[in-house]
Amino acid sequence: MSSVKSSVQETVLEEFKSYSSVVKSGLQEQSAVMSANIVSVVKKVVEEEDRSHNVMVFGLPEEDNEQISEKVGEIMTAIGEKPKMDMCRLGKARDDRPRPVKVTLSSSLVVTQIISKSRRLSGHERFRSVFLSPDRSYEQRTEHRTLVEDLKRKKAAEP
Repeated sequence: MSSVKSSVQETVLEEFKSYSSVVKSGLQEQSAVMSANIVSVVKKVVEEEDRSHNVMVFGLPEEDNEQISEKVGEIMTAIGEKPKMDMCRLGKARDDRPRPVKVTLSSSLVVTQIISKSRRLSGHERFRSVFLSPDRSYEQRTEHRTLVEDLKRKKAAEP
């Protein structure tokens, strides 16, 4: 009887060890996946926060040996803002169109104010072809482009 009891105890102990190792390995896999997801989400949030401090300037004519800070300063004066900013042109120079300018500002609140006042540029002869927009990620640009195209189609469909 005691041999049966000890045999049952050993079997139960082995099964318990086997079960616990399966659970443990499953938890480790889930933990790794969750860690990767958390890192991905944190990166997106940080990138979004960084982008929220930027304004993109499109259509600003490009010249050799240009003083980009003076040009962007004139644009900001035209819309009634004079923020502290850093700026640079993005991408390779091309003959067919000017490169966009990324303007980095101190806060997202300043970005919002500038974007809301950007319509004032159409009233200035020098800046009619200049457009300001928030800095968007590739996914956001794709989604925005789709929405604009849908809006244009709906406007064209309705008289």
